[in-house]
Amino acid sequence: MKKRSLIQILCFILATAILVFGIMVGKNPIHNLCPYAVICFGLLRGNIINLSLGLAALGILLGIIFMIISLFWGRVYCGSICPLGSYQEWIYAALRKPGQKQLPRYYEGILSKTKYLILLITILLVITGFAWIYIQFCPLYALSRLPSVAIGGLLTLGLITLGPLFFERFWCRYLCPYAALLNIAQKVGQLFSIPRHKVQRNLERCNDCGLCSLNCSMNLDILSDEYVQSEDCIHCLRCARVCPKPGTITVKKER
Repeated sequence: MKKRSLIQILCFILATAILVFGIMVGKNPIHNLCPYAVICFGLLRGNIINLSLGLAALGILLGIIFMIISLFWGRVYCGSICPLGSYQEWIYAALRKPGQKQLPRYYEGILSKTKYLILLITILLVITGFAWIYIQFCPLYALSRLPSVAIGGLLTLGLITLGPLFFERFWCRYLCPYAALLNIAQKVGQLFSIPRHKVQRNLERCNDCGLCSLNCSMNLDILSDEYVQSEDCIHCLRCARVCPKPGTITVKKER
């Protein structure tokens, strides 16, 4: 757990440094480095190897790399690297109320599909030449415009900031189109029988207390199977941390 926390802090500091540098020099590097550039500027525009895009080309490359990683490791990018994910996690940890309950999983399943709709909308906007509409609501674009104001992006940042007051990782669970893209990459991996590392529960050691599911940051039912099959798992391993029997929950490659 300490290793993951260190990675989160370092990635957040790096992203903040890039943001501050961008504001000082009047450029927008943090927006161009967003891995969702693979959709905004990349795949749908034939710009995969277009180095003339500068930092956006690096953002496209990062987007592809994290998609490939998700084939084998799931959404570790969301759980450890993404600064917006860490930001939400820290807000929730600092302000959550004692005994705060999770959303019933029936509604969780419905709301979690919203991010796929947003992904579809952004893809259609890019195809039709209106990608700028989505970009106006991009949280990283809003940050890159500071001290100017991008109203749509600030509204999105407001959701990212206020959402965790009610649901942990609100943006990751329900609204992030890149999270949806990583999930689709995992499904493609399943079609080609690519074995993926998953959170695994030792059935012989487990006493079915349910603490893992109650404390899951993505509100997943960890007790439903030996391996966590949901593509929404971000490998934060909080389930292992709260388990009263150390070693019961680990990460293993499912065959």
